[in-house]
Amino acid sequence: MPEPIWPKCTCFVVLVAAFTIVNDARVQAGSIRSVAPIPVKLCPSSVSAGRRVVDRLAPNRNLPEGITFATDWNRIQTGGWYGRQAVDDCRIHPDGFRTSHGDMAVRVEVQPHDDPLALNANSERAEMFSMQDSEGREIREGVASGTQYYATSYYFPTNWNGQQLPWSAFSPADCATEHQNACNSWSYVWQFYGWGSLAAAQRTIDEPPTYTFNNVRLSDGGLVSLGKWTDFIFEVDWTSGTYAIWRRDEGNDRFRLTLQGTAAVPSGQRIYVKQGLYRGGKVGGRTDVLWIGPTVRGSSFSAVERQAFGTSSEAARDRE
Repeated sequence: MPEPIWPKCTCFVVLVAAFTIVNDARVQAGSIRSVAPIPVKLCPSSVSAGRRVVDRLAPNRNLPEGITFATDWNRIQTGGWYGRQAVDDCRIHPDGFRTSHGDMAVRVEVQPHDDPLALNANSERAEMFSMQDSEGREIREGVASGTQYYATSYYFPTNWNGQQLPWSAFSPADCATEHQNACNSWSYVWQFYGWGSLAAAQRTIDEPPTYTFNNVRLSDGGLVSLGKWTDFIFEVDWTSGTYAIWRRDEGNDRFRLTLQGTAAVPSGQRIYVKQGLYRGGKVGGRTDVLWIGPTVRGSSFSAVERQAFGTSSEAARDRE
């Protein structure tokens, strides 16, 4: 098993008492001060070429009933994920910024040419991959998984400029014949790899960024609440492929049902979760930064909501 990973970057990292002195997995909002988010490039740019993937990381062994995976960025240096794809330690690390519920968030930064898989084509990313149980067994989803719930939260700064553009946006380039990096553009922040993906991106030049799942915009219009936290809960029936996505923006008590659908689960393929940022090759020299709160998998809506956010609103959630 590899040694625990801790940020070794030369970037500016603010340390607070929560980094080293935390006895409880959750702190009440405001009890430990949150640092201000810094939405610009902080990590080193000169990273040697080559594959940068680590796996079999330390699991979170402190899981309550009804929870099969939960990140803990206070106690575990890589959150509790099974693996990581990033060019260096700085690209994914907690920096002292906290969610609207008072939990430690993890900062994600992707620069041009951040290619930890060394694919050299549409492969810029910084992602954690695969949930794992308390014994360190990788969790893969399939028809035998039944119904599962997932919870997480995102903070996109006011300068967020993620894009998910059609080929027509890159005229006069001939996208059918150009190198594939010349036109492809996307910004996936959550992947059920091999089945479905959540994007937070502009769909056309100069429009506000929106959330889409499998290229379908959320039914509330999908606008990304820049400069605020947004909580999500996914419900997936892996037997039928039906899913539902609930959303709650910072300052609201109620979850809103914002998308329902069905996507066939590929036969014989084991789906796994990836989270961070995976973006296409056409980024115009841009560096993207976002923050992610606790991420959870469990057996019920109420269980994952309580673990991820410390709230209980299932009885009041919108179902229509």
